[in-house]
Amino acid sequence: MTTHASQSLRYDVDEDPPLISSIGYGAQFSLIASATLLVTPVIVAQTTGQDPSYLTWMVFASLLVIGVSTIMQAKAIGPVGARAFAPMFTAAFSIPFCIAAVQDGGPILLSSLVLVTAATQLVIAKWLFILRRIVTPIVGGTVMMILSITLASVVFDLLDRASLENPIEATSTAFVTLLVVAALSLRGSNWLRLWGPVIGIVAGCIWAVVVGIYDPSVVIHADWVGLPREWPGLDFEFGYHFWTLLPSFIFLGLIISIQTNGAAINLQRASRSAGDAVDFRKVQGSMAGGGVTNLLAGLCGAVPNIINPGAISFIQTTGVASRRVAYCIGFIFIAVAFVPKLSGLFSTIPGPVMTGYLLMVTGTLFVDGARTVIQGESDPQKLIAAGVCFWIGAAFQFGLFHLPDLGPVWAALFKSGITTGGLAAVAMILYLEFTNPRRMRFHSKLDIDALPELNEFLERFAARRGWDNKMKERLSQVAEETLLILAPLDLEMGPDIDSLDTLGSPDESKVERRLIVVAASDQDGADLEFIGSGGDANIEDQVRQLQQHDSEPPEENEMSLRLLRGLSSSVRHQQYHDTDVITVRVAPPI
Repeated sequence: MTTHASQSLRYDVDEDPPLISSIGYGAQFSLIASATLLVTPVIVAQTTGQDPSYLTWMVFASLLVIGVSTIMQAKAIGPVGARAFAPMFTAAFSIPFCIAAVQDGGPILLSSLVLVTAATQLVIAKWLFILRRIVTPIVGGTVMMILSITLASVVFDLLDRASLENPIEATSTAFVTLLVVAALSLRGSNWLRLWGPVIGIVAGCIWAVVVGIYDPSVVIHADWVGLPREWPGLDFEFGYHFWTLLPSFIFLGLIISIQTNGAAINLQRASRSAGDAVDFRKVQGSMAGGGVTNLLAGLCGAVPNIINPGAISFIQTTGVASRRVAYCIGFIFIAVAFVPKLSGLFSTIPGPVMTGYLLMVTGTLFVDGARTVIQGESDPQKLIAAGVCFWIGAAFQFGLFHLPDLGPVWAALFKSGITTGGLAAVAMILYLEFTNPRRMRFHSKLDIDALPELNEFLERFAARRGWDNKMKERLSQVAEETLLILAPLDLEMGPDIDSLDTLGSPDESKVERRLIVVAASDQDGADLEFIGSGGDANIEDQVRQLQQHDSEPPEENEMSLRLLRGLSSSVRHQQYHDTDVITVRVAPPI
């Protein structure tokens, strides 16, 4: 579902509320996030039977990393960071990955594999333009649906363990938690939906006290101020278990990148009143910030992190999207990390309570995955591929396929539904992309002199589709105006246009700018994708501004934009670092 800026936005991303108000908003968000923030590290530590000192360290490291990374996302350092309100959060869907790593090789193996996840995120952030065919809703949604099955198996196992000693008490506690969270999430007001997980977990803990399965000893014996000393460490001697789990953690990096991509886009739309076009350079910054966050998590021995899914609801409910509030949130989490009494309170949440909460998370994860696939893709062939890949992953996850002896490494890989279903999704989508007979490509130097060759290319494209001369002429006009926007003529320089080979800086005069045009068609018209290096202005924003001032005489530099708007059904401009992608939808003339 598309998220638009709130009509009652009080403070946008670059506006600062008064300091006291900022601290208040930051404390409010921190309290909302804190109840569920530590569910992931607590379940990983408890389920794998590690020493209590490991749980203490995981809680400390998770709070510290989240605090530091929330500040980093708001501040942004060079190309790293969202420069926006983008608080971080532990990734609940990473629980199955983390449990497998700790069970197979201990905390050190988990740290090494989280570094792999971070590296995957940084690569995707750097080359998002190239990898945009893989980092797609269809792949991400399919993997999320498969992941919901994997997470559900962990949740059921967690409840089963708790039920061994106290079957009635554990089951009733999980049920009370789920009932409260679901009731508030499904039918509550905006405020109640925002606070729903907190209220549900508190209600579950109260019920756990009533039935006698809540153990407060960790909080009672914890210090008020302290620093854990049990750092798990790092080990780069990659063994058998590292290589068998490596593909899964690469896919985890892909999943987190897709989540960050969607969250960053929606946060941009929710954080500004003007409704500007999405700046994919900031999306790349958010993804790079997430990669650095998990780099810190791997080095510190913490679990993987994502952008907090509740950030958009908080903005919509409070009308506050200020980066100053994000700074306050970050500093609050850093402070809490050094107060074991407080962090210990969150780590004592009983297993059945976490089970009730995670049942809601598991259901939401499956629905979000399905919605991502359906809303993000209109090609029926790709939708079929998503459904097939989901069941491939489920079949391997439950061991329904009987395979020959492939050796320990390959046997471990095929055991994972995430790995098998994810690889199948990537393979099928790439197959459909590269075998699409309706797509043609054109390569040239990014220069207005390339227009004759581009027109010849478009004539061949139109001829293959059987379109008449009117459609050919319209395609040619669209190409000319778009090319003029990407490579504008300098009228003062006359015929010497050598400067068009540069990116605008004297130091970059030897860099040749390239143009790629991808032409695709369907029954309703053509999609022309122009890939090159443009300016700082976003064409979507410029077209929108022109629509608001149609009655005013056009300036000379607006002519191409006005003509392009009149010739096309829609114009989409995606700005990446060093690369611009302009997608123009052209309908046949009536």
